[in-house]
Amino acid sequence: MVILSFIAKAQDTTKVLFVGNSFTSANNLHILFEQLAHADGKEVVVASHAPGGVSVGDISQGTSAHSNNPVVYSLIKSQDWDYLVLQDNQGRFCLSYGQFPQSSLVIEGHLQIRDSLLFYHPCAKMIWFAGFATKDGYPPYGNSAEALIDSLYHNYQYLNDIAKQIIAPIGPAFKRIIFNHPSIDLGSSDKVHPSLSGSYLTANVIFSTVFKTNPLSSNYNPGLSSSVDSILKTIAFQTTIDSIATTGMQSITPEISHIGNTLTINGYLNCQWFLNDFPVSASNCALDLLQTGNYHCIATDSNGCAWRSLAEVVDLISPLSDNPAEKEIALKVYPNPAFDELTIIAKPESEIRIYNSVGQLVVNLRTTQSREKIELTNFADGFYFLYLMSDKTNQIQRFIVQRNL
Repeated sequence: MVILSFIAKAQDTTKVLFVGNSFTSANNLHILFEQLAHADGKEVVVASHAPGGVSVGDISQGTSAHSNNPVVYSLIKSQDWDYLVLQDNQGRFCLSYGQFPQSSLVIEGHLQIRDSLLFYHPCAKMIWFAGFATKDGYPPYGNSAEALIDSLYHNYQYLNDIAKQIIAPIGPAFKRIIFNHPSIDLGSSDKVHPSLSGSYLTANVIFSTVFKTNPLSSNYNPGLSSSVDSILKTIAFQTTIDSIATTGMQSITPEISHIGNTLTINGYLNCQWFLNDFPVSASNCALDLLQTGNYHCIATDSNGCAWRSLAEVVDLISPLSDNPAEKEIALKVYPNPAFDELTIIAKPESEIRIYNSVGQLVVNLRTTQSREKIELTNFADGFYFLYLMSDKTNQIQRFIVQRNL
């Protein structure tokens, strides 16, 4: 069954097609995603094709398999899609790294659907559903859902090394909930499908992947407690951002450089800037800051494809001065990604605070010279936010600690 759902305004609309089986249709994953977006003021068109038991390339399923099904290709042509979320039978990904069952054309099927999407929509991206297993796993490969998450994810990384698209880190988000919030049951009573919480966590990961925005900005809640709603949204966003360097998202995420009171993006032809989700005028890919707020950019590359940046939170302590010397207050952080040491170039007598992706303060120092070095030995891999506070302005710089290349 094909389900198509529209939200009224077509301008700046993001179009997402979901193709999967009962792991996608359970709890109407596409509707959960749609409602999250709508409640955050984002215009979307979504469609879903998710018949139970169907895989991407299982040989025995003939034309019912997604890669052989005319319905799938008709759907691909039906809209100018921005993303196609493809969910395969997760058991196809639970073998050792780079190994797949011979009964299913896993890699071939995914590439065939990708090629069709890109043929009709060259700026679109596939989102691979790197998910979870049934509660009892897939013996003999593992006897629980969490036992197989790493295997599933590694094989999706193997797929993406070939396919060069985007991974939604659904399984890693499940793993964080399972180990850190075990009271939240992500599986349904049948021990096969996700519970509402599991589907909602999945929708939040996909929301974070598509919009690069924390879903806490959306007030949608499908009926969970407020604390569970907040935990699922937070973990989904944290996992997506922490995984950005290994999911392919980095390639379609324009990097904002924040120097002095200017935001810039390099390597793109055109830029549309937004302050608190409202468009603001700028000198193309450079924006002079006049207000405190939440900034992001839609940048257009040389192929005419537009990509959204992550948000840049700007806090201007005092109005801009006309004094050129005050505009030269700069913050430079390198290397990025960093391995064992981070160099910070900043104005002396500035306060430096570094927070990890869950908002914990890990470094607090006052600079005594223009160049400071910070040892990263005790830093876990992932995203960090460095705040510089001086007597003139606040600046924020994101950086990655990445050792597991």
